[in-house]
Amino acid sequence: MADRTWYVGNNWVGAYLLDTGDGLILIDTTMQPQVYLVFEAIRKLGFDPADIRLILISHMHYDHLGGVRPLQEASGAKVMISREDWAFMTARPDMIFASGYPLGAFEPDAFYNDDAPVVLGDRSVRTMLTPGHTPGTTSFFFEAGGHLCGLHGGVGLNTLGDAFLAKAGLPVTARDDYLAAMLKAREIPVEITLGSHPAQVGMMDKVGQIRPGHNPFLDPAVWPRLIDGRIAQVRALMGEAA
Repeated sequence: MADRTWYVGNNWVGAYLLDTGDGLILIDTTMQPQVYLVFEAIRKLGFDPADIRLILISHMHYDHLGGVRPLQEASGAKVMISREDWAFMTARPDMIFASGYPLGAFEPDAFYNDDAPVVLGDRSVRTMLTPGHTPGTTSFFFEAGGHLCGLHGGVGLNTLGDAFLAKAGLPVTARDDYLAAMLKAREIPVEITLGSHPAQVGMMDKVGQIRPGHNPFLDPAVWPRLIDGRIAQVRALMGEAA
């Protein structure tokens, strides 16, 4: 995806590996039944999964954190998540949506602080609370090879309908929070967009375009297109004019 930054997820849900020079950062883990693919992808890159030092979770849904326990056991990595999502998933474990799949218990070692980047080795990851998809969805921004990479932690509006919010016990103002966060994220000049789910930004379609000296993921138009589309959708859901 970028300098010392690799995609290690699958065709459906994303996970990203960052080499810091002092161990590895893994952003999201995919699901427990698929986590072996993450292990194999890391090994194929020439790294040892045991060298993962930090696991950063974008949000509390099973497809993003279902693999935390096996990866943590294999590496001893510290785990970080937002305080908001940890509180909600602790109170409402049914909202993790494990759908009967295994979910190993874990405890976070730290919570994000948007005023203090996550730093390991020579890499610095800025976090931004972008609630809506879940109460504590977190987005990540970091430099790689002189370019700004951005990963929005969860753009889905499937959790913002009236029926879902009522079931989850969440206020309808979650939609306002989503919109405000999207407008804030829209201002960040992301050059390489990392998809929480690769299909959201057509990542897999670009793999065949990778050439020496050419990175097809380097496209500043992708980020605003992704964010603008979701802004229009949430405004429509709220009954506003797009």
